[in-house]
Amino acid sequence: MSWIQTVRMAFRSIMNNKVRSILTMLGIIIGVASVIAIVASIQGTSKLQRLQYEAMGVNRIEVYGYGAKNRDWRDFEKYLDTELSDKVAAWSPQIQYYDWRSGGLQYRAQKLTNENSHTYMFFGNQDYGTVTSHVIAAGRDISKADCDSRARVCVIGETIKKYFFGAMSPLGQKLRIGGKSFEIIGVYEGKYGGKINTQDQLVVMPYTLQNTMMSVSDFTDKQYVIKAARREDISELTQTLLPDFMRSRCESGGGWFDAYSNNEWQEQAESGTNMLSLLGGGIASISLLVGGIGIMNIMLVSVTERTREIGIRMAIGARKRDIIGQFLIEAAVVSCFGGLIGILLGCFLSALIGNLLLGQIQDGYMPVVEQFTVLPSFGLIVGAFLFSALLGIIFGLYPANKASNLQPVDALRTQ
Repeated sequence: MSWIQTVRMAFRSIMNNKVRSILTMLGIIIGVASVIAIVASIQGTSKLQRLQYEAMGVNRIEVYGYGAKNRDWRDFEKYLDTELSDKVAAWSPQIQYYDWRSGGLQYRAQKLTNENSHTYMFFGNQDYGTVTSHVIAAGRDISKADCDSRARVCVIGETIKKYFFGAMSPLGQKLRIGGKSFEIIGVYEGKYGGKINTQDQLVVMPYTLQNTMMSVSDFTDKQYVIKAARREDISELTQTLLPDFMRSRCESGGGWFDAYSNNEWQEQAESGTNMLSLLGGGIASISLLVGGIGIMNIMLVSVTERTREIGIRMAIGARKRDIIGQFLIEAAVVSCFGGLIGILLGCFLSALIGNLLLGQIQDGYMPVVEQFTVLPSFGLIVGAFLFSALLGIIFGLYPANKASNLQPVDALRTQ
């Protein structure tokens, strides 16, 4: 008997018992849908976290230190530009401005103080937007000429623009910072939806104005933001190159030095979500095993019911492998159809549950990224289908073997 005939007989047997076949599929359907929904939702969360970290700055390294002398920090900046030029794509100071005197920002008679909100005010150079992944929405960024001439200019965030100017263009307007007048030359595109108390409430000024703006002239605290040229360079920069150059200089003055990257936090977060994926997928896979046991149980019942049919087939020349093939195909088809339906249901649940979950995770502490639909990866879909097919074959082996071992004479005696 050819394999085509064997397949036809298997399908005919399934169609003759539609309700039982559908009920047998339920365990596989629920198991596959559960695995896909859980794993895809966790993978969607991991993708959201990755996009949020990338929005904060791709290959971003934060450097903080104190205790070193100003000439040591000047040497550090020269070190970044020369010896590390192949590993550092760009860098900028990120020195926070504390407005002790004027109590906030002012545009004409309107004020924004820190009493009920917090404005992030930094001194940076011409690469500040690059290293922090801030995109100019209007105007221009701070230039090297602005830093060299100590121009009183500033770039503001989306929240500042909305608060003071609404729909009006802020470019060329004067904003008072620390009692001094600054011309607004640019606006950064919002990362946090332009919400209050987020880093969209931002003002960046040329770093060369630091001494004139703040009352302390000799600063030992320094902070830099560095963009590594490649992701592979981050570990060497944070663990070896940057600390080796500056740590001893800071510690000799009783200070401290540290260089760290948000890529490290991202890797830790991804490692945690991968573990959750494995755990969640493993727990949901238990229902797949239950579904496989259900297939084996139904196939054993089918063997008992069709003992006479098996005896007739063997009496007219069906070989042992034909009987095994028929029952294995029946089990595999039931399992595969259950897997396909489970995949469709799992995709729907992934989109539903995953997007609800992402909506809860997005908050003001991380950048708001463009909403995306959570769907299982191609590898997850293929893996779920192949696993469901494998389950059907594994749990169909015993019933198929039992059917093939029946003796034709004994089988034909069965009523």
